[in-house]
Amino acid sequence: MPHLYDLYGMAHTASYKKAKAFSESDLDDPSNFTNISSHQKLVAYRDAGKATKGDDFNPSQEPLDPELVMISGGGRPHGSIAIGDGIIRCPLTLPEIKARQSSNCPEITRRPRPVELAIEAALQKERAANQAALEKERLASQAALQAALDERDQSTTRLLEEERARNEAGQRALYELFVGLCEKSGQVPPPMPVFSSIGTNNS
Repeated sequence: MPHLYDLYGMAHTASYKKAKAFSESDLDDPSNFTNISSHQKLVAYRDAGKATKGDDFNPSQEPLDPELVMISGGGRPHGSIAIGDGIIRCPLTLPEIKARQSSNCPEITRRPRPVELAIEAALQKERAANQAALEKERLASQAALQAALDERDQSTTRLLEEERARNEAGQRALYELFVGLCEKSGQVPPPMPVFSSIGTNNS
C-alpha cells in the first residue's frame, strides 16, 4: 500500500480511473499535475524533509510527518494543513513548532496562494520562451555569419582561379609571339615554359 505522500501525488496527477504509481520524477514537471498548487505542496514537503532529515530522505518510503507538513505548508493558513488534511492531524500550532525548532531546521515560510503560483509559473514560462527566442536568434545570426564567410571564401577562390587563367593566357600569348619572331629570324624557339599559378611557389 503506498504511503499517503504517494497517494496524494497519484490523486493529483490523473483521475482515479487513470491513476498510476507515483514517482518522484513526476515532480520534475508541474504540468504532470492537475493543479500547480498540489505540485508545490509535494515539492515543499520533499525539500523540507531533505533539509530536516538529510538528503537520503524519501517521502515515498515513510508515513507522512504531520509536523513536517505544517512546516512545509506554512501551518493552517485556511484552517487545513497542506497534505492529508482530515486524515492526519498535528496537535501543535505553527508557533509551537517554531519554538521547538533548532537552528538547522528549515525556515518556515508562508504557503503560496494558487494565484501566486500561477503567476510564477507564467513568468517562468515567459522567461523560458524568451530564452528560447534569444537562442534561436543567436543560432540564426551564427548561421548567417558562417554563410557570409563561406560565400567570401568561395568568391576569393573564384577570383584567384580567374586571375590565374588570365595570367596563363597572357603568358601563352607572349610565348606564341616570341615563337613567331624566332621563326621569322630562323632561330629555334626554346621549349614552352611552365607557367606559374597564383599562390604557387615554384623552385
